[in-house]
Amino acid sequence: MRGRLLERLDSWGGERLSLVACPAGFGKTSLLASWCAAASERTPIGWLTLDKGDNDPVVLWSYLLAAARKACPNIGGSVLGEVGASMAIDALIPRFINALADEQCVVILDDFHELGDGPARESISWLVAHAPPGLRLVLSTRKEPELPLATLRARGDLLELRAEDLRFTVDEADQFLNGRQLLGLAAEDVGVLVDRTEGWPAGLYLAALSLRRSKDRHRYVAGFGASNRHVIDYLEAEVLAAHDPSDVELMVRCSVLDRLSGPLCDFVLERRDSGEVLHRLARSNLFVVPLEDDSESYRFHPLFAQLMRVELGRLDPTVAVGLKRRAYTWHRREGNTAEAIGYAIEAQLFAEASELLATSWIHWINAGRYSTVLAWIAHFPDVALNGDVRLLLVQAWAHSLSRSRAEAAASIARIEELIEQDAGPLPDGFSSAAASLATLQGTFSWGDYDLGYAQARRAAELEGRGSAWRPVVCWAMGLNLLFRSEFAEADRWFAEATDLAPARGQWLVASAGLAYRSLIAGRHGQVERQALLADQATTVEHERGLEDVAAGPSLALGASLAARGRVLEALPVLDHAVVLARSGGQPGVLALALGAYASVLCRLDEHEHARSVLAEVRATVGPGWVKGSEHLCAPCAASGEAELTHRERAILSLLRSDLSESDIARELYVSHSTVHSHTKSIYRKLGASSRTEAVARAHAIGIE
Repeated sequence: MRGRLLERLDSWGGERLSLVACPAGFGKTSLLASWCAAASERTPIGWLTLDKGDNDPVVLWSYLLAAARKACPNIGGSVLGEVGASMAIDALIPRFINALADEQCVVILDDFHELGDGPARESISWLVAHAPPGLRLVLSTRKEPELPLATLRARGDLLELRAEDLRFTVDEADQFLNGRQLLGLAAEDVGVLVDRTEGWPAGLYLAALSLRRSKDRHRYVAGFGASNRHVIDYLEAEVLAAHDPSDVELMVRCSVLDRLSGPLCDFVLERRDSGEVLHRLARSNLFVVPLEDDSESYRFHPLFAQLMRVELGRLDPTVAVGLKRRAYTWHRREGNTAEAIGYAIEAQLFAEASELLATSWIHWINAGRYSTVLAWIAHFPDVALNGDVRLLLVQAWAHSLSRSRAEAAASIARIEELIEQDAGPLPDGFSSAAASLATLQGTFSWGDYDLGYAQARRAAELEGRGSAWRPVVCWAMGLNLLFRSEFAEADRWFAEATDLAPARGQWLVASAGLAYRSLIAGRHGQVERQALLADQATTVEHERGLEDVAAGPSLALGASLAARGRVLEALPVLDHAVVLARSGGQPGVLALALGAYASVLCRLDEHEHARSVLAEVRATVGPGWVKGSEHLCAPCAASGEAELTHRERAILSLLRSDLSESDIARELYVSHSTVHSHTKSIYRKLGASSRTEAVARAHAIGIE
């Protein structure tokens, strides 16, 4: 029936993006489903229908990977780990693209309009720009997607179908109305319907539903409305009149629900036959659609749901809130926390929603769903949010973890105004709001490690060894001490963190603690211990699927490989560490990763690249960023010129000459042992093993 459109979709010539964009009711999903059924015999196809919950990039990519794996099993777990646990999505996508380098695969993202502004949509834009030749990305959307369409169109990288393409022709309408629906309409009546609906597929289908029960179909067609809006107004009562009043009640009242099931609808409507009704409607009505992943669950077609909600508002503008409150109660009773929070907010049950969030937020945070948490909180009115210190703490944690420093600071400022009013324990396990805030500020010091240390010290006083948050507090103490160059004390706190973390299931803390202990061992020249701890950190990382979460293990492994002279192996590991560090929000960690990476580049004589990397270090943290921590990734030049003292630079200038160390000592009026000690320090800081190499590396990174 839609052969011309199927041919257009089949005509793919390697374009980066295939776009089906038009308003609701034009049959985008039906068209793609028909094409998918035919094309899947030739090409592997993965399908993902998006909804508002997919605005969280972790949720989006967990489903997208599942869809791609279903189509192409060769890109399974051996190539890509599972998404979650705050994975750095910008580290995952390049691996996904590389995994598809030798594959032919179609990925369909239906209802792309559900993705709003933010990292989820940005990740798809990046995927479009970098898609490998074998990947065909197909998007269906009701509105113009915020993607670089003009550029893609100019380059011949866009195949697009618009509303004008999807409108029914007279022949297609005849095939649908008479061939499929068996309505026996005269050709002139078919033409009138196409003209009056402007070929709008949903209008024609709504007309077909009403025509089935019309005794005088010609007369019905003659009185038909002349626009989409008129079609809806005219047919709404007709469609409802075609069903039993009990069925109509279910459809109208359950239009407030995103996902339908018999037990849920029974509870919301206080009836007992919803499952049977939904099953019957799904067989006879294209607007009630069974969900593929669950034969007992359904959804309304978006256009139909909109119609039913309009009807519900006409019957009683206040009834929707009561129905959503019952939906909240059912989902909370069933343990569906995410759904319960969503319906509580929609039903304006803000106290109940706050209680659920305060209790369960750490679950969503551990899953990396920061955007989901922040989206929920964004729906709270200011009066409810600004007086709730628990909710503000959740907001501050989520903003900090998503690297939104300014937004986190605004939340913290409001918390500090309220914190004295809330001295009791919190439902998330913190002993008090003050303890949660201190832990947050100790964990996210944003480069101010003296302030971070003070806050982490306070948190350690408030959260003892029995606290569920103690491993996090210990890790925060260790990290701040590390960047204050108090290495022995930092190592002690990291040791406590790694000792306590496994029992609490805090594997990210465990792997990161081991990683930083490895860096400290390397700083002390304990190469074997450095390697052992780095291996332990990466083992935990691999066993728990944390390879794309935090920079520490990759940084430790790369630094360890470099310390053992295995620089070619170290380079890609440190490159991965840099990618993760950029996503982590800790400038000191990024500087360490960049410094280690630059050092290995120097040792491979890639001096220009090394200089650009060191320039990023200076831009990230400035010269002289910490007291001595540039040696953590030895041999690692983390901050260029700032890493050498005035005396060391004087000695370095004389090392360029033919003078011996004794001659240099006489030249500077110091002892030979002093010159020898400074020379060894210069070698260590520049990652050199000889005088000639030290001079060459100093020149490469701009130390004159």
